[in-house]
Amino acid sequence: MSISYDSLGVVSALDCLGRDTQAWRCQVITDLQSLMELQAQWATLWQSDPRAEIFQTPEWHRIWWNSFGKKYKLCAIAIFAGEELKGILPLARSGAILQFAAVPQGDYADIICEDCSAAEVIALALQTLLDEVHGWHECSFVHLSKHSRLIRHSQHLPYSLRSRLQRVSDEPQYTIIFRNQREALFRALLGKQHTKRLQKKLEKTGQLRFRHLHAQSEIEQNVSDFLLHHVRRHAALGRQSVCADPEFGQFLRLLAQELVPVGRMRFGVLELDGRALAWDLGFEVNGKFLLYQHTFDLDFWHYTPGEVLLWHELQYARDHVSREFDFGRGDETYKDRFCNYSRETYSLFFEPSGIRGSIRLWARSVQAFTQPVLSKLKKLAKSRRFGLRAFRSLRVKLTESANCVREAPQKRSLLGCGLRLTKGFVGKSILSKRWSDVYALPAEQNRMPKTVASDDPSLQVCVARLGELVDLAWAHPQILSLNDLPECRSRLKNGDRPYIARQGAKVAIGCWLSRIATESFENLSLDRVKACSGVMMDEFWSARDCNLSPHYERLISVLVNEAAIQNVELLVQCRSDQRQLRDELERQGFRRRFQAVGHGIFSRLRQI
Repeated sequence: MSISYDSLGVVSALDCLGRDTQAWRCQVITDLQSLMELQAQWATLWQSDPRAEIFQTPEWHRIWWNSFGKKYKLCAIAIFAGEELKGILPLARSGAILQFAAVPQGDYADIICEDCSAAEVIALALQTLLDEVHGWHECSFVHLSKHSRLIRHSQHLPYSLRSRLQRVSDEPQYTIIFRNQREALFRALLGKQHTKRLQKKLEKTGQLRFRHLHAQSEIEQNVSDFLLHHVRRHAALGRQSVCADPEFGQFLRLLAQELVPVGRMRFGVLELDGRALAWDLGFEVNGKFLLYQHTFDLDFWHYTPGEVLLWHELQYARDHVSREFDFGRGDETYKDRFCNYSRETYSLFFEPSGIRGSIRLWARSVQAFTQPVLSKLKKLAKSRRFGLRAFRSLRVKLTESANCVREAPQKRSLLGCGLRLTKGFVGKSILSKRWSDVYALPAEQNRMPKTVASDDPSLQVCVARLGELVDLAWAHPQILSLNDLPECRSRLKNGDRPYIARQGAKVAIGCWLSRIATESFENLSLDRVKACSGVMMDEFWSARDCNLSPHYERLISVLVNEAAIQNVELLVQCRSDQRQLRDELERQGFRRRFQAVGHGIFSRLRQI
């Protein structure tokens, strides 16, 4: 549906610009089909700008509406001079808030029009919002670069419109501008010794290959892997990934189907012996490559495959991209090492007339004043290693607490959740002490394989990798804390292995199998600890609402067999409250060897 009206409602705005108003008319378009009838003229407008972004194309908006449109109502403003389309302001409405369509999925936003007529098109569009669109409380134009038409021409609007606008600074976006020193720039970017060492490290382990995918069957398979590992990567940092939304996955698939064949979208994958390690999605239009989304397999984090992937994309840009390599939205610290330009971005807020609009305008002016200060403080804190790690630790802890509170009402255990979080903070961050009995098999039974007695196929014991631990911490914070992931990564690097016992999809037991370390037994003499050469099982979680005996039976049998294969002794730590574990150990012939005691003071601060 579209609402048309002549220029009478906007004559005053154009008169202030000194323009002829007789031929102008506007439409408020409220359905996608009517908007797509303008696709050909829209594409012509977009192509008239040699620096236009992919996010303003009609294809992008059509795919976005097909994926996310159920949550919004279309409210696009189309401006015509006679029958010629002069500009489109593509807006979506959510409740009483108007915003750019395709946000937040787009990195840059702007009005679509020719630059020579931008001032009058913007004036017409804003005046139309005031006169013809009712019931909205605020219109927010976000993700505007300082070169966008809305930012450059807003200061030239009539006072009646300009006074309703407030500009607020956003996070800068990092990019590489090639300019005239292209060869020297790429020699410096591709010659970084740290990245070259990572590349050689990977090449020593197998055949390394980077390529852009073109076959839709391969793209479909890799999109699924990309979504999984993007969720894991962000969960490890205590953030909700946009890829956790099923609609975003559909959005990426539709983009790939339409934009990859015409060369506007690049889907890069880094493979080691045929196994994908890292992925990226980028857009290449108007001589610019924009790195839209990227991630890597956490199980290969020690190889830093994300940086190797970036090195290959920069190599591609050297050979095929003429103007710019944009890292897209986000303030990740690695971008500072590569970029040579930070592009300022803004949000522009347009308020309606009336008292409530004036109050919000005043509030936005306060935000405009404080935002640069807060951004500088944040950047200063993150520029220091301690500040960056403290910031991440706090974010992870808040995310973990939110996850616990979200699950608590379902289990009616909000009080228990609070007590558990408090205990975890005091126990792990300030003062901790743990003691346990250590069990081992008698010498005549040691290092002899055991037969797993249980035939229940739903009982499974498997070795977990880092990605699976991240999934566990994100979905079940009561089992594994997000804040414990750095320690898990360190233990994996040292050769420790986590084992998970499940019944179907339900986790029953989690434990670590590690080489015995001297510092694990502070009450034992050095000679006695050295005499206990072997591996130790240390449980970090077990379910309290089920019979664990079958799980312990299978788990201990698996670990005894692992120890026999390695020709080492298996020791098992058992706390006083682990009665089912103690019973199973004694049933399988284990005997108490000694007691281990561990202390920790401000251990969480040491991790930061």
